[in-house]
Amino acid sequence: MHITHCSQCETAFKVSPQQLELAKGWVRCGRCSHVFEAALHFDVQPDVPVVPTPSADVPSLFRAAMAPAVAVSELKFAPENVATAQPTASLAWLVGVALLTLVFVWQLLVSQRNWLAAEEPALSPMLSVMCACEVTWPREPDAVLIESSSFTENPEGGYTVQLRLKNTQHHPVAMPALELSLTDLQDQVLIRRVFTADDLSAKDHVQALRDVRSTLNFDLDDKVGKRITGFRALIFYP
Repeated sequence: MHITHCSQCETAFKVSPQQLELAKGWVRCGRCSHVFEAALHFDVQPDVPVVPTPSADVPSLFRAAMAPAVAVSELKFAPENVATAQPTASLAWLVGVALLTLVFVWQLLVSQRNWLAAEEPALSPMLSVMCACEVTWPREPDAVLIESSSFTENPEGGYTVQLRLKNTQHHPVAMPALELSLTDLQDQVLIRRVFTADDLSAKDHVQALRDVRSTLNFDLDDKVGKRITGFRALIFYP
């Protein structure tokens, strides 16, 4: 450890060889902010080598932190141009992370807007504005089950399909469509018809944990009707 003196105000300070090596021999007075070469003002010349530099060219990097002052002040090893560069870089990094986080949250809200609106209907207007798109009921094929179904021929003519659909979710879901396949004795499909959500119900959704009953009436060609022995019903979202 060595003692140096500020060449301007004569304040004395303690400095270590390691600190001088990091700062290339240059220090700044904590009292008057004067920058000087510490080795030129030692009480006793140090035994460790100090990197000589021209007094006119002050190094641009001072990264060492000084020990407490022997007298009334302390040395500083970081000029303004370096001290301000690091916080600026850190601030830019934090701003970038914040922007990426906001983009991720926005994408998540947009992709899950229908589900969020079903869970919290009050969010629907805000979500619609955020994505500049329509917020509809979520389409969840696995949530809607066919609880019961039947296919009958009416005595007065025509055929009737009756269905009971149930929503197993704890939030409303969109009304699905129905694909009805009529089969013969060999289970071959003779005719296939698709009924839209509007055909199944006047509502465009199924309430949470509730069921919907649908009755569909239609006519068939007599030749096809005589061969029908069974049917298959499949609900889906177009």
